[in-house]
Formats: sequence, structure tokens, C-alpha cells
Amino acid sequence: MTIYMQSLRNKARRNVALKLSQHRALGTLSKLSVFEVAALMDKLRNSGKLEEDQDCVFLSLAMN
Repeated sequence: MTIYMQSLRNKARRNVALKLSQHRALGTLSKLSVFEVAALMDKLRNSGKLEEDQDCVFLSLAMN
């Protein structure tokens, strides 16, 4: 199950990176708003931190 979840996270991360690269290539012709781009950037930057937080929660539950 964890391999499947990791695969989904990687796919989501690649999709976000692809949207941002397309936005960068289109420049002012892009249909994404500033807020949408900011949300995508937050998802990309915080994706690693979210995984670490989830692992810590599972570890603490297992120790109890």
C-alpha cells in the first residue's frame, strides 16, 4: 500500500511541475492566475514536508 501511495504522490508532484513549466513557457498567455500559480508552488515545495509529517504520525501511533 505504501508503494502505491508513494507512486500517487510522485505522479501528483510531476503534474504540478508540468503545469508550472507550461505556465513559465507561455508567459503572459497562460490562463493560470497568480493565485493558482502560488497554490501550485506551495504544493510542490511542501510535498516533501507533508510526507515526513505523515511518517512521524504513523511512527508515534505504532510506538503507543
